Amino acid sequence: MTHERRQDRSENPWTAGDLYLRAVAQRTGLEHLTLATREGLYLSGTGDKELANRVAAVAPLYVEEPAALRAGLIEELTDGQPMQVWRVTVRNRPFYLIGFGALTDMSEEVQHAFDRIFARPAPRTSN
Repeated sequence: MTHERRQDRSENPWTAGDLYLRAVAQRTGLEHLTLATREGLYLSGTGDKELANRVAAVAPLYVEEPAALRAGLIEELTDGQPMQVWRVTVRNRPFYLIGFGALTDMSEEVQHAFDRIFARPAPRTSN
């Protein structure tokens, strides 16, 4: 019996992003992956949406001005797990991918997947 690598699919890029991040989380052992804008807005992710919104909101400060964060805030958000942040680009704009768990390298495959998932739709041609 062959197992389809991607059983869950969606034409909606936001749903596809959620499904893809769920697969990345399972493969890497990371918990609660969140894709956030530089402005701190949640775009896509796995797990609890309320937590994802809080994580997205602090990601820019965590990366750019960590001293501005209240001591212990990250540990509270991650329940004591390490928080990792990777920069990814979607449609030529920078975003943050945030994960909780053991330190891991995020492969370039993730950037390529975001490029594919969030690519501009091809213009439709009429017959």
